[in-house]
Amino acid sequence: MAQKTFVSEQLTSADVNLFLAGEGGAHTSWSPTVTQGVNVTVTNTRSTFARYGRTIHFSTVLTVTGSGTAGSFVNLSLPTAGASGSARFAAGSGHIRDVSATTNYPGLPYLVSTTVLRLVASTVTSNDSYLGATAFTAGLAVGDVIDIAGTYEAAA
Repeated sequence: MAQKTFVSEQLTSADVNLFLAGEGGAHTSWSPTVTQGVNVTVTNTRSTFARYGRTIHFSTVLTVTGSGTAGSFVNLSLPTAGASGSARFAAGSGHIRDVSATTNYPGLPYLVSTTVLRLVASTVTSNDSYLGATAFTAGLAVGDVIDIAGTYEAAA
C-alpha cells in the first residue's frame, strides 16, 4: 500500500497565520446580543466558538433575564461575521424553551445577514417563519432559554 504524504505547499500563509494566532480550533468565549423587537437581557450560561480556516463551529446557551416583544423575530449576533452573499442555513440546531408554557420550540439556525442569526421554525408556513413570529410567538421572558449550536462559513 502506498504511503500518503502531505505537501507543505498546500498550506497558505493565511493558514499558518490562523494557526499561529490560536485560531486552529481553540474554543473562544463570546457574548451574543439578543434582540426581539428590543434588546433582551440574558445571562450567558456558555457561549463558545472555534475557528478552522473559514469554518466556524459555535454553541450558546443563554438564559433570559429581561423580556422581548411578542410577535417579533428573535435575533442572535454571531461570534464572527459570516461570508457575504445570500442568507443561508447554518448546519446545526437550536431551540427556545418557554418556561411559562413549559414548551420547547425547535428551530434551524439561519443567517439572515453576515452578523445575525435566527431560528427557522420546524413547521414552515411562509418565508418569514422565524421563531418569535411563528410557532413561538410570545415575547421572551425571564427564565426562558435559548440553546443553539451550529457551523457556518466566516467572511475571511
